[in-house]
Amino acid sequence: MPRRKALPTLSFRHFLNGQEVAGFLQKLVAARPEKCRLETLGASRQGRDIPLLVVTDFAAGAPEDKPAYLIQANIHATEVAGTHMALYTARQLLAEQDDLLQQVAFYIVPRLNPDGAEYAVNTGGRVRSRIKVDEPVPNNLYPEDVDGDGLILTMRQEHANGTFVADPQDGRLLVRRRVDSVGPFYRVLPEGYIHQWDGGENIGTGGRSFDWNRNWSYDWRPEPEQHGAGDFPFSEIEMHHLGTFLHSRPNLFGLLGYHTGPAAVLRPPSTGADSDLDEADVHVMEELANSASEATGFPVVPVVKYHRLWQRDNNLRGHFHNFCYHHLGLFAFEFELGTIKDSAGIDTDEQFEVFTEDDADEQMRQVMQWWDQQKAWETLFRPWKKFQHPQLGEVEVGSFLAHHLANPTLSSLQGIARGTYQFTVEHAQQHPRVVLEDLQVEAVGDKVYRIRVRVANRGVLPTHVTNKGKGLRRLPPVRVEFHAAKSIVLSQRAHHELGHLAGVTGGKLLEWFVEAGRGKGAIGEICVYGGTGGNLRQVVEKPS
Repeated sequence: MPRRKALPTLSFRHFLNGQEVAGFLQKLVAARPEKCRLETLGASRQGRDIPLLVVTDFAAGAPEDKPAYLIQANIHATEVAGTHMALYTARQLLAEQDDLLQQVAFYIVPRLNPDGAEYAVNTGGRVRSRIKVDEPVPNNLYPEDVDGDGLILTMRQEHANGTFVADPQDGRLLVRRRVDSVGPFYRVLPEGYIHQWDGGENIGTGGRSFDWNRNWSYDWRPEPEQHGAGDFPFSEIEMHHLGTFLHSRPNLFGLLGYHTGPAAVLRPPSTGADSDLDEADVHVMEELANSASEATGFPVVPVVKYHRLWQRDNNLRGHFHNFCYHHLGLFAFEFELGTIKDSAGIDTDEQFEVFTEDDADEQMRQVMQWWDQQKAWETLFRPWKKFQHPQLGEVEVGSFLAHHLANPTLSSLQGIARGTYQFTVEHAQQHPRVVLEDLQVEAVGDKVYRIRVRVANRGVLPTHVTNKGKGLRRLPPVRVEFHAAKSIVLSQRAHHELGHLAGVTGGKLLEWFVEAGRGKGAIGEICVYGGTGGNLRQVVEKPS
């Protein structure tokens, strides 16, 4: 028997560019071709493939016939830590979960935003999901590497009306100017060039910014009511690809997203309050979220409560959680993996307890003090360097690399990865599981046979997953069809609509009478279309 190839080891030495992501995925497929396939959701706006890894035991059935779980990461350009988490999960599923992969198909999108992530990793520049720059506006500054070092950082320039000064305690940092501040004073701009500048001081920055986590269909609102929402639901091509995929997979029962922000397990709702959701669904959702918290040590936070203590509740329109619950009828969670502040020891509560700019400045001083003590760590901060800008004159270029600021360190991620993977497995193990039990075929007359079988859901979750899902057309009820093979169905009905089946105990006994010819052979085939519980086919043979 040929020796199995070793699975590749995921490097936690640096954040990955697109070529490295593709290379790791290809190595996974080469090592376990019988359990993973590399596909694509489609092409990005700039023509890059959006990778889709399908992980399941193909010998145990096609992915579309199994309960399915989807993981998406890196919807926000600088939040590249999510890619590592998705890749780690894919590898560990292949290494450790043979039994689960026989029953469940995992669809893993490790980098939904390949264009934005490539920009962030290669340049250190800031972008949420996408910045529209193809229709430049006069007197607007657009990000670009002006000093030729390959990075797109920050420019500061001495200016009488500047709103920032160097921090008296750490001169690398900039703090807000006050009445008693001592100059020099700085205006701060992204590194780049100003389109058709007329020499005035009214300089806009960047193009139109998009936030794809506001481009989902449920409760979508146009700008400016919801910043970053896009032109209409799924108007961004990458989001259109994902939305089409989600709506074409009735076997999906669970979803997970990866982000970076103060460490947390996020759950619905994205707007309103728990009282807007089904009470029983909230109970199940909270239980699942608590298991994620136990696995990671992260606090559970409803999306509407994910904010600083003094702020009002979030109402994020067109957001992932509400879309998944209200439009898909599924439980969805997101991990906020932390930022550089978490790695520096500033936990979620401390970050949300920031009330003033002084508080925020003090936390950044803590980050810099901690960073100064690290060894073998990639550059977080580039010292300010003078540069003669062709439009603005003398400026200084430097400051933070956005993707290092927005993510925890890679050494921190190694510990986090095991916990998020553990929760993924625990959540996936709750899947609905439609089965056929106690198949009996009995001859009851000349060439007449009675067929009995129980169609049941022996998984934990019901086939409608949530109570919300009961009324959604997207979640099809369980349907059973009997297709006769050179025989005649004598029963009144050959096909049955069973409705949804409860978890563990849900089941219905079905019966058919069929007239078949003499001799051995198949009477027909039972086909079960179980939605989130999977599909089954069973050939029915004449009794011996």
